[in-house]
Amino acid sequence: MLRFFFRNKADPAVRHLYEAAVTQARSPVFYTHYGVSDTLDGRFEMIVLHITPFINAIRGDSGIGVDGQALFDHFLSDMDQNLRTIGVSDIAVPKKMKKMGAAFYGRYEAYLAALGDRRALAAAAARNVLDTPDRLDSPEAFALADYFTALCAMAPDHLTATPHFPDPAAFAPIGRTGAGADTLQRETVQ
Repeated sequence: MLRFFFRNKADPAVRHLYEAAVTQARSPVFYTHYGVSDTLDGRFEMIVLHITPFINAIRGDSGIGVDGQALFDHFLSDMDQNLRTIGVSDIAVPKKMKKMGAAFYGRYEAYLAALGDRRALAAAAARNVLDTPDRLDSPEAFALADYFTALCAMAPDHLTATPHFPDPAAFAPIGRTGAGADTLQRETVQ
């Protein structure tokens, strides 16, 4: 029973890496230019998209000083805490956590299995992140696929210090950044 009062704090390196991934996942460009819905589900999907390459890179003994299981455990702990913060009942939290864990593993497998096949990765991103199977060939789905590929290509030494994430604006769909973003802003304001 005392474990509820004396929970183990996450390793600072794990916590730092996770917080950096969450901060990147909350970048406004994903919600304004990629078509990700700014909802709890959309944010969950973006966090999964960002920590999947990290867990994959560090799940073996990569020598970078961070444990992949510890990163996954910290992710689940954060999701549990967020559910409780938004008022999900104590009875419902375990059920929702089970669904989130299953969702994570499903996406983890789908993204990594599709890595190297841009069309398959775009389809996985459309199904999960964009939550619209009719957008399988959309520019947003391909942009997410390209961004995820760049995340997976990050050097392992980027995982120990402050990660140097790829710039999501560089992968944003054509016509949605730069001058296109100004047009998009004017359309939404009017």
